[in-house]
Amino acid sequence: MSNQSPVITIQCDWNDVIRLPKGEAWISSKILNEASIHDKLLTSLSDGKVKINFSDNYQYISHGPLNLVVKHIASDLKVAFVAPSKAHKIHKKAVLSVAVSSHSLAVSSCEEDKLLVWDSRTSEVSLDLKGHGGPIYKCKFFPSGIVVLSAGADGSCRIWSAESGINPVTLKGHAMAVTDICIIEKGRNVISVSRDGSAKLWDVGESNCLADVVEGHGQLNCCAIATTTDIAEVDNEREVGTNNKLLIVGCESGLVVCAHVAKRGQTFAKQLDSACNTIIVMDQSAIVGCSNGKITQLNLQNGSVMKEWHESASPVQSMAVLTNHMYVVGRQDGTCTVLSLQEGFSKLRVQLTGSDCDGIRDISFNGKWVFAGCRDSNVRKYDFNQINVHFK
Repeated sequence: MSNQSPVITIQCDWNDVIRLPKGEAWISSKILNEASIHDKLLTSLSDGKVKINFSDNYQYISHGPLNLVVKHIASDLKVAFVAPSKAHKIHKKAVLSVAVSSHSLAVSSCEEDKLLVWDSRTSEVSLDLKGHGGPIYKCKFFPSGIVVLSAGADGSCRIWSAESGINPVTLKGHAMAVTDICIIEKGRNVISVSRDGSAKLWDVGESNCLADVVEGHGQLNCCAIATTTDIAEVDNEREVGTNNKLLIVGCESGLVVCAHVAKRGQTFAKQLDSACNTIIVMDQSAIVGCSNGKITQLNLQNGSVMKEWHESASPVQSMAVLTNHMYVVGRQDGTCTVLSLQEGFSKLRVQLTGSDCDGIRDISFNGKWVFAGCRDSNVRKYDFNQINVHFK
């Protein structure tokens, strides 16, 4: 068998099945470009307790109400399946974006062109934010946790009060849909990237575009902000916190471009194999998720490849940074996987379950909970303690 780690998936309602005395659920392993190997999990009653039984392909390690830990024998891969603590049914159609603040406010958008503010503890919707003409592709909280930035198909970015619903600022200037947004420090300035090929730096207070930081590389799909030791002088008092910032953008062509925001100058460009769908910044590196399923870690100094993960052919749709060198990857096939940059955990995967093959469109982490917005219209909530315990 290949030395490559397989993707181990399990029936989406496994946590209900293992409570039953005669339960049965499927578990599957798949190595890239090879056929899936399907197995079953069976439960039986032993001394009044439910026992979980696997084939010789798996070794049972432990389980609890929301977790099941197994080892895939052939690859020596340890997999922890974590079930959601709650599935928030906020939307009627597929979720496009979700963000959660540290004090339990959440905002999410869906294919019904809705942008809703809600309580991540109770699912109670407090605001329906109306103003965008069409789908809202991205929504994020400012660091304050009470102000929202959104962007969508109408080419605009809008700023909202998550308390009153007021939309005091609208940023217009893109000729096509805005696909992603970044907030610089406290949010005096933000950056938006668009299918029109431009990455615009905005002065929020005056609703004014200060500059195009990147342009001329075709459709831009995603962006992220990093900090650099290369500090530039900034003369404009309306530009705050950009003097030591890098903007990394991912293109539909597969090109990754890094530019110094204040200098408006490109620092590197790296061509990848397929369209770049999502980017995060960790440990002074950019991690890029692509349409061919590959995840690539790039050095922010020169764009060189540090590491690649190509365990699945399913397109990467979303990623989020956790803590302690961990990050989470959502894919079109509904898998939602936590990985670590630390080599000591290279044989460990945590799978956040619940989606029945519906894509994970966006992921948000507020320090305590991981939220996954799914094509099936649910936002699933996972206890970070159930994840973090496996990386200790």
